[in-house]
Amino acid sequence: MRGLKSKKKRTQKNTVRQFRRKVLSLSQILAGLKQQGTIQKRQKSTLFKKAAKPIIPPKTLVVILKEKPEKQIYNRRIIDYKHSSLLQRFIGLGGKILPRRRTRLTAKQQRFVAKTIKTARIMGLLPFVSKERSFFR
Repeated sequence: MRGLKSKKKRTQKNTVRQFRRKVLSLSQILAGLKQQGTIQKRQKSTLFKKAAKPIIPPKTLVVILKEKPEKQIYNRRIIDYKHSSLLQRFIGLGGKILPRRRTRLTAKQQRFVAKTIKTARIMGLLPFVSKERSFFR
């Protein structure tokens, strides 16, 4: 009998020990809260770093509906190295070929105009450099 009673007491003590909560001091509680706070701050900071990428704003209706300057359309047959008066429009004061922004041509048309200006220069119809009178006096 003694063996059975002692076994029951031992099992009851073990179950009580399992369900007992650990008693923490105030400093231990505060230390635990501090650790949880730092973990949450780390998580927030990693979330913030991911969201800190530069955001490109969507185009407004004003930008989308804004009228763009019309591109000048020239027929390829008309643009020829022999038409020096037409090619003079695409040459600046210094004799340089004007950029696409200024001529308002498409990229393909600008390449073709540049090519014809170069051939006209080689043929002697257009000057390579324009001479300013005030410079040479």
